[in-house]
Amino acid sequence: MDILQSKIESIEKFQYVNSSRLDDIYGLTMLQTLLIGYPYLPFTGSSLRPYCIAQIINDILVNDRLNIIEFGSGLSTILIARLIKKNNLKGKLLSIDHNKAWFVTLSNLLESEGLTDIVDVCYAPLDECELGIESNYWYDLRILRRRVENNKFDLVIIDGPPAWEANKLKARYPALSFISENLTDRFSIYLDDANRPGEKAIIELWEKEYGIKFGISANSLAYYSEGNSFFTHPLAYH
Repeated sequence: MDILQSKIESIEKFQYVNSSRLDDIYGLTMLQTLLIGYPYLPFTGSSLRPYCIAQIINDILVNDRLNIIEFGSGLSTILIARLIKKNNLKGKLLSIDHNKAWFVTLSNLLESEGLTDIVDVCYAPLDECELGIESNYWYDLRILRRRVENNKFDLVIIDGPPAWEANKLKARYPALSFISENLTDRFSIYLDDANRPGEKAIIELWEKEYGIKFGISANSLAYYSEGNSFFTHPLAYH
């Protein structure tokens, strides 16, 4: 039985990896108008997957998201900014990051493409947080509260802080508690890496605490929408 179970797990892993690759190849084709003719962007293991970025970009376009907040800056920050500029949208993006070196690098990249009027990059180091659980640090609340004061957001992207180490698995939990009072009546929330144990536990906690239900897209992106919203999933053939 152990051998049979091992074979079943190997087949499931093979299917998961290959379906994810197909999704991301498809996602990359959808993103070509935001990649061709622009400076090269490095897709890395820590980046939002192409398929997941495509779904978020669909949401921005078809649901007319105007005020976006992102916890964890990255490749998605630049692609969303390019989208807003290229399509002459009215949206703005507040992007939060804890890493000072990356904050400087990203700020320079955005400036070089003339995107600083679209994206407000906020450096907020990690600190003890009253909203956190299991002693996890989160972004400095004093900085964040000043940045979101009197603002209402209709799209929330949670891809930070880093949560892959054993003692940081639930580091992203405070995001919903923090932003819940600053949401419009019609919004979407996305949580990346929803296939990991820590994020799965966070989703369960959020669902119980807020009486909501998240869906999972492409095996790794959790999403929840409130208010009338159009369907935003990219097509997939598997």
